[in-house]
Amino acid sequence: MNDDELRLLGEELCALFIEERRAISTLDHERLSWLAEQKRGLASRLGAISPGSLSPAAKQILSAIKIEAQATAMLANAANDAVRTLLGREPTGSYDRRARRTEAQGTRLLVRY
Repeated sequence: MNDDELRLLGEELCALFIEERRAISTLDHERLSWLAEQKRGLASRLGAISPGSLSPAAKQILSAIKIEAQATAMLANAANDAVRTLLGREPTGSYDRRARRTEAQGTRLLVRY
């Protein structure tokens, strides 16, 4: 893959990250699922790249992709925490046998009339 192809792939992936952040901000599960499928396809194409054969420009493109991915992950974590807080679920600071965080059930009752 040459630098121009990688640049186009990177731009496409960054555009998907921007769309994903919009979908996260509106909690649009259907759109997030579609975007995840699109990202899987691009990730498989990126996975075919040999790291040793990258030019400095290609490394900058991959660095920009990494920054976009980190920004999206940070927003997803913030949204997850906000939803858990709204549902009254609080982390206990401990982990279960599978190294998953445990959480205490909140005392808040959500009643729908």
